[in-house]
Order: sequence, then C-alpha cells, then structure tokens
Amino acid sequence: MLNSLMIGLEEAAEEAVETTGNMGMFDNFFSLLLFAAGAFMIYSAVVGKGPAFRADYPASMQKEATALLRKFYWILGPVAAITGILDFIYKDSIWPYIVSIAIIMPTIVVYIIIFRRKFKDDLKRMR
Repeated sequence: MLNSLMIGLEEAAEEAVETTGNMGMFDNFFSLLLFAAGAFMIYSAVVGKGPAFRADYPASMQKEATALLRKFYWILGPVAAITGILDFIYKDSIWPYIVSIAIIMPTIVVYIIIFRRKFKDDLKRMR
C-alpha cells in the first residue's frame, strides 16, 4: 500500500515538473536567495552589525538583544546556506526545502518567545 502511494506521488511529481516549464529557473533563484540570506546571517553573526541590529531598543536592553540576535543568526545562517546549496544541487528533491522549513520556522518562533519573555518589561515601557 505504502509502495503504491509512493509510486503515485512520484508520478504526480514528475508530471508537475513536466508541466511547469520555466519553474526550474525560479527554483534556482530561490535556492540562491536562500544561500545568500544564510551567508548574510553568518556575516552578521560574526561582525554583529547589519540592518536587523539597528533597532530602537532602550540602552538597557540593546547589548543583550544584540547578543541574542547573534546567537539566533548563528543557528539560522548555516541552516539557510546549507539548505540553499542542497536545494540548488538536488533540484528534484523536496527534502532540503522541507528540512529548512522544519528547522527555520520553529527557530524563529522560539526566538520570538525568548525575546518577548526576556525583555517583557522593556518592551512594555517602549509602548
């Protein structure tokens, strides 16, 4: 049963690839964009500067918020860069995309939760 389901999914995927035409170019662009975003996050984590670090936080939380964001970038940067490369190399596989989403989305949610809990009082004063 599972084997016939997998064969059916493979046939559907092959048909989708045949009918999409120039979607391969879009896939390549997305892969390279994901790699570039990952490389930029790694660079920002190393130097501690970039657009994301230019927030109007109070001085009391600026240093800690920057440190937390750098840790976050150290996790997401390599994941995005590696999955971008894998997605570019293995064009027919959806696994690099699924793995990147499965790691990136929960990491973002965890970062937001940690940030809001850690800086709860400072964020209230900013309003």
